Amino acid sequence: MLAQADERLKSRTVLPLYCWKSGTGPLVLGIAGFGCAHWLLRPLAAQLAPQFTVWLADNRGMGRSPKDDAPFDIEDMAADILAIIRHQIGEPVHVLGVSMGGLIVQSLLTMAPDAIRTATILCSTSGGPHFRPLFLYWSLQQMQKVLQMSPDAYARWILEPIVSPSLAAYPEAYDFMLQHRLAHPEDLRQVMAQYHAMSRFFLKPLDLGAVKTPVLVACGEQDPVFPVANSQLMARMLPNGELITFPNTDHLFFVEKPGEVGQAILEFLARHV
Repeated sequence: MLAQADERLKSRTVLPLYCWKSGTGPLVLGIAGFGCAHWLLRPLAAQLAPQFTVWLADNRGMGRSPKDDAPFDIEDMAADILAIIRHQIGEPVHVLGVSMGGLIVQSLLTMAPDAIRTATILCSTSGGPHFRPLFLYWSLQQMQKVLQMSPDAYARWILEPIVSPSLAAYPEAYDFMLQHRLAHPEDLRQVMAQYHAMSRFFLKPLDLGAVKTPVLVACGEQDPVFPVANSQLMARMLPNGELITFPNTDHLFFVEKPGEVGQAILEFLARHV
C-alpha cells in the first residue's frame, strides 16, 4: 500500500500546506470544506483539543497555503494532505473532513489506507450516479457569477438559507461564519478551481466497499447541499461505516452544534485510539 501511495504521489504536484495546531494527545488532522481555510474547523477543534493534538490544514489556494494557477483534482489535494501525514505528523493518523474535505478524506482512504487510523466525514457525499451532486444547488452559471462579486457580497451569499436553512436559528454560529468569511476573504479564482475539482470527482464512483478503515459519517438532518440520503448511502457502502444524523441542523451542523458533534466524534475515536 505504501508503494502504491508513493507512485500516486509521484504523479502529483504536491504543495506545502499551512497547518494550525492545538491540543495534546493522539493526532487528528482536520480538512476544511469548499472555499474555506482552517478557521472553519476551529469550533470543532476546541471540542477535541483537550484530548487530541489537532492539526488543521489550509487546502491549496486557501488561507496561508500557496495558490495553484493550474487545474487540480481532489486527488491532488489528497496528495498534499498525505505529504503532511507522512513527513510532518506521522502515520497512522485520525483524519476528519467536512464537505469537500470529506471528498479529500475518501481519496486518502483509497490512496493510502495504511496512513489512516480512522476517518470522520461530515456533511459530505461521494462520486458516481447514485449520489446527488452539489451542483443541483450551485450550477456552473451561478458559480461564474461569483467571480463578479465583491468579497463582502460573496461572504453573505454563501450563507443564504438555500445552503444553511437552520443557520439563522444559531446566532453565534451565524456570526462566527459571517465574521470569519469577511475577515478571511478567499481568492475566488481558487474557489472556482475547487469547484471544477469537485465536479470531476463526482463523475466517477470510488470503491468504498474496499475501505476497511473505521469511518464515522455524520450529517445535518436538513442539509440541502448533501442530503441525509447521501450520507446514509455512504455509510452503507463502507464496510466499517457508522452514521449519525443531527436534528434541526443543516450543512453547517458542526458549527451550529459543535459541542454535540465534538462529543460524538470523541466517542467514536475512543473506540479506536
